[in-house]
Amino acid sequence: MKKEEKKDLNIEDSFKTLDKIIEQMDDEKCSIEKGIELYEKGVKLVNELSKKIEKIDKDLKVLNK
Repeated sequence: MKKEEKKDLNIEDSFKTLDKIIEQMDDEKCSIEKGIELYEKGVKLVNELSKKIEKIDKDLKVLNK
């Protein structure tokens, strides 16, 4: 992700961005190079989302004790 794109997106915006990446990859006009670039961007986003969700899960477990 570019620095200007890497602003701290909330979870909903992250999922919207991920949906856009998937749509671009599904486009028949998407080149292999662009597909790889989008895939890498998507993987980074999924990893960030996973970390955010894990943190929220831990926070909720603490609050529910």
